[in-house]
Amino acid sequence: MAQARALSRAAWARENATEFIQTHVVNIAGGVLFLLLAVFLLWPISAVLVKGVYGPEGFTLRFYERFFTAYYYRSFLNTLLLGVLTTSVCITAGFCIAYLTTRGPRFLRSPLKWLTLLPLIAPPYIFALSIIMLFGRRGFITQLLNLDLQIFGFTGVVIAQTMAFLPLAYLIIENMLTSLDSSLEDSAANLGASEGKILRSITLPLLVPGFLKGSLIVYVMAVSEFGNVAILAGRTPFLAPDIYTIVTGIETDFHMAGTLSMFLLLPVAIIFLVQNYFYKDKGYVTISGKPSYAGPRQMGLLILIPMMIVALTEVGLIVLSFAVVAIGGFTRIVGIDNTFTLAYIVDWRANHALVSSLRVSLLAGLFGAALGILIAYVVVRGKFKGRGAVEGLCLAGFAMPGTVLGIGYLLAFNSPPLLLTGTMIILVLNSVFRFAAVGMEAGITKLQQLSIEVEEASRNLGASTPTTFRRVVLPIIFPAAMYGFIYVFMTTMVSLSAVVFLTSPAYPLVAVFIFQWAHSGYIGLASATTVKVIAIVAVCLGIIQVMSRWTGFSITGEIKGRYGG
Repeated sequence: MAQARALSRAAWARENATEFIQTHVVNIAGGVLFLLLAVFLLWPISAVLVKGVYGPEGFTLRFYERFFTAYYYRSFLNTLLLGVLTTSVCITAGFCIAYLTTRGPRFLRSPLKWLTLLPLIAPPYIFALSIIMLFGRRGFITQLLNLDLQIFGFTGVVIAQTMAFLPLAYLIIENMLTSLDSSLEDSAANLGASEGKILRSITLPLLVPGFLKGSLIVYVMAVSEFGNVAILAGRTPFLAPDIYTIVTGIETDFHMAGTLSMFLLLPVAIIFLVQNYFYKDKGYVTISGKPSYAGPRQMGLLILIPMMIVALTEVGLIVLSFAVVAIGGFTRIVGIDNTFTLAYIVDWRANHALVSSLRVSLLAGLFGAALGILIAYVVVRGKFKGRGAVEGLCLAGFAMPGTVLGIGYLLAFNSPPLLLTGTMIILVLNSVFRFAAVGMEAGITKLQQLSIEVEEASRNLGASTPTTFRRVVLPIIFPAAMYGFIYVFMTTMVSLSAVVFLTSPAYPLVAVFIFQWAHSGYIGLASATTVKVIAIVAVCLGIIQVMSRWTGFSITGEIKGRYGG
């Protein structure tokens, strides 16, 4: 009898536990996801910040004192200036191109747009390679025009960073311009306002959110991406290359690396807070609230000519950069021995790194898309108070400078209980938690279009929450999951700033391979490998464009909008 009662109590306990889990499965999943985000985002970031104020003797500020007494503060000032200059040029050029592609002559719209977006399919440091081949001591243009240019230093870095991140600014501003009600401008024109007056009084004020969002994302990318900077900086110090040197040099000093990372993170956080402060209580909604078609306008020469000069200069440099890198990949020694060769294309070292990157990128894409979709479901359908924290943490990974997150992973997972350094796992995890926000935003967009009544009907018919998610929700949001997979895969292939600290000889990554060979002066091999990466990423971008038409939304616009706002 006692044994029967014990079995009855055990069955009752199992039944109640099963019912509790089924009832609260979304909230439980939210807790598990928060724990994962805390371990793989909060912990690494905290490790970086703590390292800068905690030495062998305990809490100390001597590393910050050293920062201001050594040359590092000059790196900080140069980095701030680099961010400001790059952001200013990108926003200005991005606006000019976006205005022409939405308000300008029809024959200019499509060519300008696609040529401006070309850098999206290439690693950012492609422009460091192209600038060296074009304007270096033995560069094509240098020899053609018999010039004596100094490309190493601030000038070369700003030009390279501007071309690399121009598409980000353009996409955000173009999205804002497309969403504006053109009847406002038409009404002002009918009332006698000049085109310049309309631009100053109506168009530019309504684009303030786009300018703020674009400024934040371009600034973050400009100060944290160090491929172009490390190759072209010369003797000019910048924070990101200094952090790399401190960590990978002969005398490794993680305390100073943490201090420098803090100063790399500080301006990003300040800009984010200032942007939210100015954007929070201000309205920028047009009268109709609906986007309207912007037909071709008869732009005045005083506006058309300056915008055309800016747009064609930027686009021309981008096209020229791609062309010269393609040539460099099939040339023995660019500028010295221009003999055609296939040696760099078939180089086994580059192909080994490419295969390794494909493996890491595929795994990161799969897990990143799955994580993003799960977080999206928890955020939209969950009823616990920490939903905003889960979403915010996921977005923080996307907003965090890659250099800081790379150092954080190196510090957090370099010892038990999670000893991951030197493995493929750490490379995959870094990319998953850094870019999972893309899948999350895509999933949120689709879930907001799915009525909760569909899921309630499924549960009323006896299906559990996991079954409902698998058989009802997942087929509907599958395009968003695929979108997240392709985006994470594509970005992991070309990303450098975080993984450069985590790669190992056993698992070489193509982005690090290109950077190291280019930094050592082997431009031909770096160019040929870049060409292969561009080909792979171009295919992914083509799939993304097809899926954009299929799903009815643009994940590029969504993620940049969320990130900037």
